[in-house]
Amino acid sequence: MIDARIAERRAAVRDDRRRVRLRRTLWVLGLLAAAAGLVAIERSALVGLEEVTVSGVERLDPDEVRAAADLELGTSTLRLGLREAVARVEQLPLVARAEGRRSDPLTVHLEVVERTPALVVRGDDVQRYVDREGVLIAEVEVEEGGDSDGDTGPEIVLGTEPPAVGERVEAEPALDNAHATWRGLSGPLRADVVRYRAAGPDELTLELREGIEVRFGRAERVDEKVRALGAVLEDVGDTPIETIDVRAPSAPIVIAP
Repeated sequence: MIDARIAERRAAVRDDRRRVRLRRTLWVLGLLAAAAGLVAIERSALVGLEEVTVSGVERLDPDEVRAAADLELGTSTLRLGLREAVARVEQLPLVARAEGRRSDPLTVHLEVVERTPALVVRGDDVQRYVDREGVLIAEVEVEEGGDSDGDTGPEIVLGTEPPAVGERVEAEPALDNAHATWRGLSGPLRADVVRYRAAGPDELTLELREGIEVRFGRAERVDEKVRALGAVLEDVGDTPIETIDVRAPSAPIVIAP
């Protein structure tokens, strides 16, 4: 009887082991079948990219954005590398930021926020837009007759050609100083300046709408220089003035015509 029980027990153990091996085998086969199915789907035309749509562009052409994204039509949407595509779009000088998403299984949508021109930098008959952050974002298209393509705002005049589109103002010390001054000016005074003449990193002259030239120098002690300039303009009233020198804000100099 004891031998019979031992035999039954051993048979039960063997059956349990067979069932475990069978379940394991079926589980592995199921995974392999699922993986094969995914590979087949991934390689099929059912998930191939059919369209890339673009929004948010004004100065940029949508095709420029698509070209920068480099998303090849027909590529499986399961392996697009969308994050890398967005990063490539953000390398465009005119793009401040971009986002990408799948608007449906076969379509990718790229939403772009363009940089906004704030100033124009001019030198050697070349004009380029600069944004608030100091990025040269685009060429100024000059129409027939010499007019630029829209409201260009104040301009920075250099003695040399400006840095290339895509570079920052730091590439040219005189431009960097003028841009820093523009950012540091108060709203009313900034609106009154029509031109920044940047002969060098230490030589900056502001031209006001009234025709007054302001020798400003470096973008240092900007608040003091602004207060000094405001005090002088208030004191002189309607008296004709040619130049105001605030490079030493504690002792501004006024030059009459």
